[in-house]
Amino acid sequence: MGLLAWIQKQFGIPMNEENESIRESTPAKEGQFRVLRIQPTPNPDAFQFIINGKVIEAGTKTFDSPDDVGDDPMAKTLFDIFGIQSIYIKENFVTVTKSNAVGWHTIMEKIGTAIEAHLHYYEKGNDAKGDQDVHPVLEDFNKEEFFNYSDDQKAEVINALLDIAIRPALANDGGGINLLSVEDKTIKVHYQGACGSCPSSTTGTLQYIEQFLKEAIHPDVEVQAN
Repeated sequence: MGLLAWIQKQFGIPMNEENESIRESTPAKEGQFRVLRIQPTPNPDAFQFIINGKVIEAGTKTFDSPDDVGDDPMAKTLFDIFGIQSIYIKENFVTVTKSNAVGWHTIMEKIGTAIEAHLHYYEKGNDAKGDQDVHPVLEDFNKEEFFNYSDDQKAEVINALLDIAIRPALANDGGGINLLSVEDKTIKVHYQGACGSCPSSTTGTLQYIEQFLKEAIHPDVEVQAN
């Protein structure tokens, strides 16, 4: 069963198949990518830089601070720009989030220049995984048994649900979500990219995610964002 049909059958939640394939060629070397356009996200402190080709083979890549950059030349150059707080890479875009202490007009050109000069192709992300088909754990998932699962099993179920119903929507807005832990009935998550400092992340978005997981798993679960 395909993933869209599965989620509609299990939870009665309509899903639209809107993910367009990226047909552009894939430049593989540093300095060959170009920024096609820049677009806002729901977070006023985050913008998406749409690239002329696919920049990561699978999953996503997140740099939450200069300590995360390692030997990545683009991330290092971006964090050298005053006010940059995080970098999120997925498919054909790079989302850059800044501090509200600095205006976009002072750093936008520097960001675009750094991306075009140093962005390279990533073979995989921090969380690369195949997600075309429904995860086997969901095929056998029984809501009534959820609280009897081990914490690892609970995390596997929740991650699979986030993959099919939450992460694609967040990615469209330049962000993502990472599952931190499952402690009894409390699910702790961390926002990535544009979602990280977006005002709606702690209100509407969080409420939507919690409501979805209540319906998909159990009415007693609670979602906390750290």
